[in-house]
Amino acid sequence: MRIRIGWREIVIGGIALFAGGMLLAWSGLISVAASGGHWRVTDWFLHWVMQNSVKTHSLGIVVPDLSNPGLVDRGAGHYQTGCAYCHGAPGEPQNAAMRHATPPPPPLYNVNEKWNERQLFWIVQHGIKFTAMPAWVALERDDEIWAMVAFLRALPNMSAEQYRAHAFGEVAFTPIQGERTDALIADCARCHGRDGAGRPNDAFPLIGGQLEGYLVDALRAYAAGGRKSGIMQPAASRGSDEELAVIARHYASQRPAVSKEPVNPALVTAGEKIAREGIVEQGVPACLSCHDRAARDRNPRFPILDGQHASYLSGQLRAWRRETRGGGPYAHLMEAIAERLTAEQADAAASYFAARPAR
Repeated sequence: MRIRIGWREIVIGGIALFAGGMLLAWSGLISVAASGGHWRVTDWFLHWVMQNSVKTHSLGIVVPDLSNPGLVDRGAGHYQTGCAYCHGAPGEPQNAAMRHATPPPPPLYNVNEKWNERQLFWIVQHGIKFTAMPAWVALERDDEIWAMVAFLRALPNMSAEQYRAHAFGEVAFTPIQGERTDALIADCARCHGRDGAGRPNDAFPLIGGQLEGYLVDALRAYAAGGRKSGIMQPAASRGSDEELAVIARHYASQRPAVSKEPVNPALVTAGEKIAREGIVEQGVPACLSCHDRAARDRNPRFPILDGQHASYLSGQLRAWRRETRGGGPYAHLMEAIAERLTAEQADAAASYFAARPAR
C-alpha cells in the first residue's frame, strides 16, 4: 500500500514537531547545568561552527608588522589582568572554577597550532558567543588588539620568569607594599613603572611628571568610556574618582620621564616648523600655542608632550584622525586639528616633541 504525503501533512507534521519542542522546553526537563557538560556531538558541532565562522570572517584582515617587542609587553599587561584567570599563564595554572565551565576556556599553550594572526585578531576583537570570551571593550582600537595578537603568538614559548617580566615589569620581582598610594598604583606600576617612566621600549606612554589635571581628566575619560581603550577602561573603571585623583597626583609628582627612542633629525626639523608656526594653508595652528610651558600655565589640563615617545604621539594623532580615540573635555580640539594633518606631518610633529628636552 502506497502512502501519499502531501503539503498539508508536511505542514501539520512540522507544526506538531515545533509544538512538541516548545512543550519540552517549557517543561524544564532539559538541563542547562554546566556540571553536565555538552554531549560529545554537541561539543564537536559547536566547535566546528565556531572554527569555520572565524576562518571565514577573518579572511579580509591585513596583518601589520608585529615585530616590535613593545607589543608583547603591552599585550602581556592586559592578559595578566583580564585573561590569565580563565586561560592560565606560564607559572599560573588555570583557575579551578573555570575548568568546570561549559565550555571551559582553553589553555593557550598550543594557540599557534590552531589559529593564525588574522584569526586571533578576529577572536580577540569580537569574542565568541555562547562562551565566556567577551568582545574587546573598544572595538576601534586595532593597535591594542594587534598587541594582544603579538603577545599570544609569543606566549607558548615563554617561561614563567619571562612571562612575569613581560606582564609585571619592574613589579615582577619587587612587589609594591605599604602605603595607600602604593596599593593604588600597584596595577599602574606594572606597565608604567612606579615613577611613570614605563619600560625601556615604547610599549607604554610616559606619565611621570605629567600634569595632574590632565591625568585626572584622562583617567576619568577612560573609566567612563569616553576615551577608547580596551586596556585602560577596565583598569580605570575599578577606581573611584578620589582614587583616580590620588593616582594622578602620584605620577604628576614624579621626575619628568623622557623617551630614549631615537628620532629622525629630518623629521624633528620639519616638526619644529609645524610646532612653532602651524600650517596656515591647512588651518593647523602652532602646536606650541597650547603645549608650550606658558600655555600650560594658563590651562594645566593641556598635556605636556616634551620627551614623550614619538610612536605614541603619532599613534594618538592617527587615532584622532580616524575618530577612534575620544578623550577628556578638550578632545574635540585635537580631532579638528589632527584630521587636517597628513601622516607625514603628524610623524614630524611627534618626532619634534619627542626630541624636546625634559621639562
